[in-house]
Amino acid sequence: MKEERYITKKRKRRKIIKLGLLLTVAFLLFFFFGASMTSHITKGKENSEKSGTIIEQEKKAEKLLSTNSKKTNEKIVYLTFDDGPSAATDDILKILRNYHAKATFFMLEPHMKEHPDLVKQMIKEGHGLGLHGVTHDVKHFYHSEETVLHEMNEDQKTLEEITGFHSDLIRPPYGSVPYLIDSFREKLDSKGYKLWDWTVDSNDWNLTNGEYVNSTIKQIKQVEQKGEPIIVLMHDKESTEDHLPKLLNWLTQEGYQTKKIDDSIKPYHFRCNDRCYRYSA
Repeated sequence: MKEERYITKKRKRRKIIKLGLLLTVAFLLFFFFGASMTSHITKGKENSEKSGTIIEQEKKAEKLLSTNSKKTNEKIVYLTFDDGPSAATDDILKILRNYHAKATFFMLEPHMKEHPDLVKQMIKEGHGLGLHGVTHDVKHFYHSEETVLHEMNEDQKTLEEITGFHSDLIRPPYGSVPYLIDSFREKLDSKGYKLWDWTVDSNDWNLTNGEYVNSTIKQIKQVEQKGEPIIVLMHDKESTEDHLPKLLNWLTQEGYQTKKIDDSIKPYHFRCNDRCYRYSA
């Protein structure tokens, strides 16, 4: 009997040991398998996050390239009209309106007084306004620092009285070279005026039969190749207005945008480079 009991106890111990071993093996398998799965999931998540980051970066890069491409391919022309307002201004504004074009008008003080409604219309339609002086007389305008500044100040005063609008954009008569010497420039600059010349001279005052359009187109192509801003000088007169649609048609077909000059654009003007000298009658 004792022997049978001993055998029975021995068998139970073996079963307990086997069960313990099985539980241990099961625990170890579970531990290592679970750790492997966690590592796999973590790596998968990290790869997914990395993949998402890469995709997001690629999208941002594509967007940036697209934006830069648009900026690089953007073709801008600044049309400017001197000496107005005049009897031709109303028709010039209508033509610009028809082509959804913007321009900048450098105006003379007496002419603004004659056509105040046209000056107001320019602002209403979103065009740029600049100052061109009072007399347009070389002998008087370029007499001294005081006369240069006085003419622009008077022009500014009249513009503000008519419209309430203040403009720092100026273009001296016949351009800044050769009579706008350094001391004149410094005087104007000290008062906050921004000097604007041009890169394309339409010569419309001389080519009154419309030939100025072909001359302007030729110069625009040349200036574009140089990488300079395209600033077209024209005049507020009937012979210019008569052929303006032809120029605007070409600009539209070639994909150019016409914009007004404002304070956000770096001023362009001629450099003296020893070419300037004081006017003497």
